[in-house]
Amino acid sequence: MRYWLLALPDDEYTEQQAYELDAVEPSAALPESAADGDEVALAGPEGVFALGELEGGAVAYRRRLEEPSKTDETVAAYADDALGWNGLNPDSWEALVRSLPVPERRSDWLVTLSMPIEAVDKAEAVRQFWSYIRSLGPMELPTFVSPYGRELEGTSFLLGVEHEQDPEE
Repeated sequence: MRYWLLALPDDEYTEQQAYELDAVEPSAALPESAADGDEVALAGPEGVFALGELEGGAVAYRRRLEEPSKTDETVAAYADDALGWNGLNPDSWEALVRSLPVPERRSDWLVTLSMPIEAVDKAEAVRQFWSYIRSLGPMELPTFVSPYGRELEGTSFLLGVEHEQDPEE
């Protein structure tokens, strides 16, 4: 088994942050020495955001982090513009995994998206709503997230990151 850091370009990283996907199919060519079962730390410009396992040329997610975590390896990869696959020795892998935050217990969340729609009837309003959702997507439509039962603690998110909702910002 080998260990890898896969440093994604900005556009691939943004795509991974926007949607709940089962795996990453990176644009970077797979190294010849890589094999199914290898462990992979997925990183973006902000740091490691997930851990996964190589399966048929794709990296299947095993754990996602709430916040990306900068590590020495990610800082070096992005500083040297070494995007793509970077091999790690077992000691570096263990240090990287130990540096990540402890996984949190799963809990229930209330996620909402509301927007005013002008329409002739309810059916047209719903069609327009889904058309707006499709055309704007997670890069432009903020969602509101709160712990279930504690809606007043809600915050706005855009692409999985807290986002200010002040119209003047």
